[in-house]
Amino acid sequence: MSKSYEKVNYLLRMRKQIERKLILETLQHLDGYIDIRRYHYFGFGSVYFADFILFHKYLNITKMTSIDDKVEDAKRFEFNIPYGFVTFKTCNCHMFLEKELSWDDRIIIWLDFDTFIDEQILEDIEFVASKAKPMDIFFVTIEAESPDDPEDFLDKFDMYVPASLRLKSVKEEFPKTLNGVMVASIQKGLNNRTERSEFLQLFNITYRDTKKMYTFGGIFCGKDGKSKLEKRVAELPYISHDNKIVKIDCPFITPREKMFLDKCIRKQSIDKRYVRTGLRKDDVDRYREYYKYYPQFFESIY
Repeated sequence: MSKSYEKVNYLLRMRKQIERKLILETLQHLDGYIDIRRYHYFGFGSVYFADFILFHKYLNITKMTSIDDKVEDAKRFEFNIPYGFVTFKTCNCHMFLEKELSWDDRIIIWLDFDTFIDEQILEDIEFVASKAKPMDIFFVTIEAESPDDPEDFLDKFDMYVPASLRLKSVKEEFPKTLNGVMVASIQKGLNNRTERSEFLQLFNITYRDTKKMYTFGGIFCGKDGKSKLEKRVAELPYISHDNKIVKIDCPFITPREKMFLDKCIRKQSIDKRYVRTGLRKDDVDRYREYYKYYPQFFESIY
């Protein structure tokens, strides 16, 4: 199995880091309606534990479990655990969801895959939807490069792809096809429940650092709570409750350029002083969209 953590430093993926901060800000907006500090976070921390560190620092979550099935690297995963309250389990994702996860806790699950969608991933999504309680939170990330053989993709996932998203969509708007597949998979899991439950979609994001990736996610809720949750996040511009794709496509800029552009930021625009930087206007506009979430990387000498 691929070990992406040996190919790229997860902490240096700019757009991935921005995505983490968008999720973090959204969870902060939900806090107050839900007590986010009491949640148990489950994810794939790998050797970097970037999301674990952010979720503890900014959400005060102290119940955390990371899983990975690469037995040969288990000692390395355990060595890099950032806090004493983080638990690591060497376990297959599907097995963990079925056998290890306590569904009695309030939970946040982020299945942050670095692979293309397959039947096992869909089975995991359906299983989560069949077991999650109201106010449980769920995200899934998968590769979003268009398939080499769109017809084969449709044959394989035909029952999940809405009629409105057929061959043309797979070729030209693959993330929209993935959204349709995710929604159908969630609904299939909800249909297996005895009690009525709904899923409020919050995220429909694409980004590219190395490979093109897609993140889908939201919160399980009852019908009565859905409108209240929508109001909580209504002011956030990157929230998507439908198949509208939110693309994190911000430029790489220098620290000097960033500091100067920040001075040019206005409420609804960016003033014309930006021309001094030599950056193109479309780069500046894309920067403004996510300027609050930009990471800054510097060399650190230990």
